[in-house]
Amino acid sequence: MHTNRLQPVIWGTTIMTGIAVIPLLNFINLFFCSGIILGGMAGVFIYSRHASAEGVPLTHKDGVMIGLLSGILSAVLVSGINMLMMMYSDVNPVIEVSKMLNESGIKLPQEVDLQLSKFSDEFSRYGFSPTIAVFSLVSNMIIYPLFGILGGLLGVTIKSKRTNKTER
Repeated sequence: MHTNRLQPVIWGTTIMTGIAVIPLLNFINLFFCSGIILGGMAGVFIYSRHASAEGVPLTHKDGVMIGLLSGILSAVLVSGINMLMMMYSDVNPVIEVSKMLNESGIKLPQEVDLQLSKFSDEFSRYGFSPTIAVFSLVSNMIIYPLFGILGGLLGVTIKSKRTNKTER
């Protein structure tokens, strides 16, 4: 008998995505992707509650699966939400970044300026940069599942230690 992981994955995804897209709250991810890790852990804690009620032991495989699936779903959602936000924004973020760098006195190499100009042209033409959107999706598809798995494994370890202490 095995407990359904769908609800814990949805909760993990919701927490990861919410932390990533809510302004100010998203600063949590600056600390070693803590929001992603918290989402994986939360999914495991929810799963653990259901599993213990049914007498199913919590395993590291459960933590990996919950963290991985939550991370994949969240990566897709965060990338999509960020792309939509770019499309509906009147601001070209590439121009804003270039202005900030120039005001800070940071001189970029000519090749970087050329590439930024290409991204800026994409924003002007499409309302977003397809290149940046693809790069963002690919990087999120690496980062979110990895840190989600880490959160899932930490969740299993914490729950296992708590369970062992209460059994003594």
